[in-house]
Amino acid sequence: MKLKRILIILSLSLFIITSCTDDFEGMNTPNNLITSDVINVNYLFTNVLARSIVHNMESGMGTTGNYSGMSYSGANSPFASGDNNQVWSSTYGEYARNLNDIINLINNSDDSEEMVNKKAAARIFRVWVFARATDWYGNIPYFESSLPIDQAVSTPKYDDQRDIYIDFFKELREAVAEIDVSKPTYGAADVLYGGDMSKWIKLGNSLRLRLALRIRYADENLAASEMADLVEADLITSREHDAKLYTTRRFTSQLNPQFSALQETQSNLSKRQPSKTFIDILKDSNDPRLKVYADTAMASFPGTPGYETVPFFGYRGTPLLGAAPVQQKYPYGDQTTSRWSDFLYTPTQELPIFNASETYFALAEAALVGLKGNSAQAQGYFEQGVSLAMERTLETYESGKTEIPEVEALFLAKEAGESDAEFAARLALHIESYLESHKITQSEIDDFIADSPSITLTGTTEEKLEQIINQKMIALYPQESEGWAEWRRTGYPRILIGDDNSALEGTIPRRMPWPTSEQTINGEQYRIALQEIGGEGANNRLTKVWWDQNPNRPVHPGTVEWMEQPWVPFN
Repeated sequence: MKLKRILIILSLSLFIITSCTDDFEGMNTPNNLITSDVINVNYLFTNVLARSIVHNMESGMGTTGNYSGMSYSGANSPFASGDNNQVWSSTYGEYARNLNDIINLINNSDDSEEMVNKKAAARIFRVWVFARATDWYGNIPYFESSLPIDQAVSTPKYDDQRDIYIDFFKELREAVAEIDVSKPTYGAADVLYGGDMSKWIKLGNSLRLRLALRIRYADENLAASEMADLVEADLITSREHDAKLYTTRRFTSQLNPQFSALQETQSNLSKRQPSKTFIDILKDSNDPRLKVYADTAMASFPGTPGYETVPFFGYRGTPLLGAAPVQQKYPYGDQTTSRWSDFLYTPTQELPIFNASETYFALAEAALVGLKGNSAQAQGYFEQGVSLAMERTLETYESGKTEIPEVEALFLAKEAGESDAEFAARLALHIESYLESHKITQSEIDDFIADSPSITLTGTTEEKLEQIINQKMIALYPQESEGWAEWRRTGYPRILIGDDNSALEGTIPRRMPWPTSEQTINGEQYRIALQEIGGEGANNRLTKVWWDQNPNRPVHPGTVEWMEQPWVPFN
């Protein structure tokens, strides 16, 4: 990743963002204020890539991580009813505006024919930006938003999500078609692909596959039509093609936030928890990836009456509890559940927006249900998806080994009266032990792929789909928004939920409400949009987005354990 220009870019972006978000009606300025002689589109593009992927990174441990089956946090109120304007603000306040400015600058440039690759990359990435926004909120301002100054609409209408998706498909097809690898690119300013337009073609096509599959319950014919011309060779099919950036030490805003928290609190840091769903999927099949992603529980000898026979907690996840009764939280207290492994606290973390494993899980599902190919092809695609996901986990371990000593030095507290030499010796042994206990090898992966029953799709079509989505969720980590979209679309993975006492009563949200500020800023269009989704009170977390139309959603068959008192460790 080449981010040497970031300081210049981020400084420039302060001007860019301000100039793009002021009240246009109150500005007595010429329409050519933002022109190519003032703004370098390379700087704009780098800024959007770096900030949208790295600065606003998803860790898999946020609130939407709860909804995807990835993580658990009792502190982030997963079943609250209020709005969440995080994605809304970044989309309209920065990313969409700057990408539209790039496209507009190129369209009005004398060199527009030579800049087709820059325009195409901006169009492809704009779809990624807007797709996340509409998947969070449903109907959103799209066609009238982020327009050039001379066309600006101060109160843009909310567009139907179906119409937005149809335009996504058009944009992706056209952008891929206009790419000419013989013409100039962003070069090093393209921190995602370094100007390699063959990879942008793959990303554009892969995003179309993702979005086409997303709508299959809402419009199966449209989904199949959009997949029909996509061939494997034109998709992201190897780690080399993955669309990803990495956190970096160069700038505070680009550092892994988990590592930053560790630096601040060191051994006092309370590590975050993977969910029961995530742990169970891996544990139930003896998947070797589990030891890379999670630690075993620290507690080993519970002394609570009636539970004396519990010998060791091992790998154990936490259900989604929210504001559940304390008796449902007691069974998972006192370090009796796993925490995310220290490999997720290293300074350098991969931040993907599309991995090759997703391509194959999507092709497996499409083949299974007859959208593209036939059901006999599903098994091969599924195996390839698991294999690529495991390859990424192996890389996580291998790349993290060099940074684990620094992480362990922060986690391990010096004991009272311990000399520096004694601490150093104990730390060295601890590092050696930690690396060995979390080690994964290619031979383990090969054996798992060859021998594990979990790699064979079995049962009904629906049961096979559950296998595919379970593995897909693991592979998507840390893309929690994508995981949440998969859960809403299919109902998988099954997430065990406690008896929540807050507003949503344990029901996982289906969308995020439009920001409250919209009622003032864009009140008329807000009220029209509100009627279109159901009228007064419909702007809530349980109103479904257009593509969320699966008629046969599964539920978790289990129940959350209940204890009348917390664990009591033996002395």
